[in-house]
Amino acid sequence: MVDPFAVVALSPRTFTVKERGDALANVKRINEFMDTAVMVAAWEGAPVKLVVIPEMAIQGMIPNTPGNREREAHYAVEIPGPETEELGRKARELDTYIAAELYMVRDPDFPDRYFNVAFIIDPNGEVVYQRYKATSDAYEGGMLGNMNPHDVWDEFVAKKGGGDVMEAIFPVARTEIGNIGIAICHEGVYPEVVRGLAMNGAEIIIRPTLIEPAVMNGLWELQNRAHAAFNSAYVVAPNLGPEIRDDGGLQDLFGGQSMIVNHRGQIVAQQKGWTSGDSFVCTTIDIEALRRARIANGLYNQFKDLRTEQYRAIYDKPIYPKNQYRDAPPTEGWLAREDATRARNIQTLVERGVLVPPAGYTPPNGNGQPITDTAAATSDKA
Repeated sequence: MVDPFAVVALSPRTFTVKERGDALANVKRINEFMDTAVMVAAWEGAPVKLVVIPEMAIQGMIPNTPGNREREAHYAVEIPGPETEELGRKARELDTYIAAELYMVRDPDFPDRYFNVAFIIDPNGEVVYQRYKATSDAYEGGMLGNMNPHDVWDEFVAKKGGGDVMEAIFPVARTEIGNIGIAICHEGVYPEVVRGLAMNGAEIIIRPTLIEPAVMNGLWELQNRAHAAFNSAYVVAPNLGPEIRDDGGLQDLFGGQSMIVNHRGQIVAQQKGWTSGDSFVCTTIDIEALRRARIANGLYNQFKDLRTEQYRAIYDKPIYPKNQYRDAPPTEGWLAREDATRARNIQTLVERGVLVPPAGYTPPNGNGQPITDTAAATSDKA
């Protein structure tokens, strides 16, 4: 049996790293605030057993030249490493799980490639979970220097999941406080990643960070509530606090509004608006109540109703090309290459009849002729 426990979602100020050791300094600063947040959250009347830190809180928004190997290597970190060791010390001290993220992570299985990796540290201070960000927006890799598992697809699934896609792409931490999965930032824009985690057993979905204007226009809240309701899961969604600039000024690119949502899609804790400092939200969650709801033969238990054969056909035809950086890491010119790839993908969807272009639309090749289906062509090569 899992007793009710408190969850804390931190929204710390962000400080962009300039040197390798700056990330550790950021962790120490976050840990100091964590002490205060956990102390206050204990007033819930239940012990704090999970603390969540947003994406990019540890490294900030690293300025980079996409494909610049030297600069990427300069900023890259390891898991485990000094940052996770410092968080592990705090996890032991507070007797809690800590979930966080590092987005320029080197991996011994993939030399000269970098990934955005979420992780969970247990109360013994050990890293017990890692998940690699599987879906990025059009410019993330080009700005920050990381890539996705899909870019080295076959090798990634073989090495990280033993050939099992669910374990490679949608791993779940099975802990004594519940089953936890993490969907990183932009992954929450799509329904598939959270559904994949839920179908692998996740009961608590951590969805850290989303950039503006998606917070101010309501998409952040809409997505978090929908993920919770569609997957009958708790969603813990911390967003970043303001960035502290070198001149002492503040820059807010994320808009705050951290929240915790229950399995019916109801917000049970939320930060309203933006603050100029560190902040947090907290609440008590009841995993046993969630499990009773999930196992009930009623309207809200959607898992029992999934007719998987008819849904599988939706994705029979590939769209985004896999294995695009299998043979060599991305080089400078990354943004232009990614932009061209996505433009071709749009045209492929037009040719399939998925998208109907507006009047006056000009295809990427400019002559109206069909283009090579890049996804299918790449899949054929692989």
